[in-house]
Amino acid sequence: MCNQNNPQKLKRQIIASLSPIRLLTLVFLIMLNACKGQAQNNTKSILEEDIPLINNSVQETDGIIYFSYDNGLTWENKSEGLPSTTSIGLGGIAVSGNKLALISKDSGLYYFKPQEDKWVHIPTDKQLLESNVGALLFHNDCIYAGTQTDGVFYSKNNGQTWITLNTGLDNLTIRKFAVIENKLYAATNSGLYSYNDLLSRWELEYGNGTLQVNGITTFGGSIYIATSQGAFASLIGKKDWKKILSNGALHNISSDDKALYAMVYNELFSSYDKGQTWQNIQSGLPAQLYTFNVVKVNNSLLAGQWDGIYRKDKEAGNWKFSGNGLPEKLAIANMQVYNKIIVVSGNRRKLRDGMTIDK
Repeated sequence: MCNQNNPQKLKRQIIASLSPIRLLTLVFLIMLNACKGQAQNNTKSILEEDIPLINNSVQETDGIIYFSYDNGLTWENKSEGLPSTTSIGLGGIAVSGNKLALISKDSGLYYFKPQEDKWVHIPTDKQLLESNVGALLFHNDCIYAGTQTDGVFYSKNNGQTWITLNTGLDNLTIRKFAVIENKLYAATNSGLYSYNDLLSRWELEYGNGTLQVNGITTFGGSIYIATSQGAFASLIGKKDWKKILSNGALHNISSDDKALYAMVYNELFSSYDKGQTWQNIQSGLPAQLYTFNVVKVNNSLLAGQWDGIYRKDKEAGNWKFSGNGLPEKLAIANMQVYNKIIVVSGNRRKLRDGMTIDK
């Protein structure tokens, strides 16, 4: 056997040999050293939390997906299962019945599993990820993904495998999808396209080589599009497009049962007469910053802005901040309603020179 001194026995002998005063001094020094070490560790963790990860959309301690169960009054982080580097493009959340999915530019497709209260990853085609994926949509038992460089991909097996669907497209930058009267539409950098199922090809609905379409909605039997050259409208299926808003480029457009909402790049407008007249409803929102999306929930309007969520409960009232539970500096780029739950995704805001969140 190896001949070694017993460390515990040796420690007891040393302590027994100390006078009471020396013993108290030793205990005090040990406690002081432990407190110093703990303070150093706490300082280190705080500093690490203040440093955002490379390519991270939000700080490590924050989430990227939040749910609201009370019409946008409070928010809960629902990011479990998502990597800290998750980055979701505009239109990157899809809802269909009981299905909720998102697509990350970094790691691909995820489905939310309510029974587990977390996101589950579906290994995603490398070509799709390398094409800078953005928009996502469910339609007719398929899921569609739009990319910045390689057009449209679709999957018949919940994202296990993907197929390109670009025949007829003159531009392969896809910004948004929409389904109108069971027809699939795609907003591109050169116009609005619809998919002809009989001919298995995309057909140009409206546009030219320079018309960037950023949003699509329907209201009162017409299609409305937000573009780099204003807002346009046509009766569904007629292709009789007319400009209805000329106040600059639009970031997005949406509607509810009463009104249209045009999201210009520095103002928010509403119209209650199908786009014939427009009113500025920017009051209460950050000055000179555009709204990403507007969604009506019951009798309240919610707006996704550069610093969180704003709420308006009366038609004539001002917007008020409604970000209880959301982290600071989270720009709300996507907003969907899933089983009466409001789902939003955020990205860490990066204001350009001259931009401010001042009201």
